[in-house]
Amino acid sequence: MSQNRPSKYPHLLPEDAQLWNDYLTLHEPDHVSFMFDVAVGEGRDPGDNFADNIRAMALQLSKRRIDVVGIRPDSVEIFELTQSAGLKSAGQAIVYRHWLTVTWQLSVPVFTTIICRSCQPDILPVLLDHNIRLVVVPPLSHA
Repeated sequence: MSQNRPSKYPHLLPEDAQLWNDYLTLHEPDHVSFMFDVAVGEGRDPGDNFADNIRAMALQLSKRRIDVVGIRPDSVEIFELTQSAGLKSAGQAIVYRHWLTVTWQLSVPVFTTIICRSCQPDILPVLLDHNIRLVVVPPLSHA
């Protein structure tokens, strides 16, 4: 799998793409497929002062975007990629689980994983309380 892995992902920052590839190298998850930059939620309507086509475009472009969604036959896993797991990534993980379940009308379990290089210590109890898995990935040397 690692030999066929893309080195660039258009929607990810380069350091997050490297984090994802390092994670895959170390863990080789058993997902059937991965989807990237997955739009969920309702988006934000700019209001009726705008033409319908502009409102529709704004709604689509302002939807929340999940970094990676892993698909298995019996479950779905959300992956939030960040260099330092903190309040923002914890909030995203909580919100993304809700919106993916609603948007895709899922009846299978949805798991959430934050993949990071480091984690702020006061975030760990929140992640545990919300059953969010944390994976700290050390940088791998790439010669």
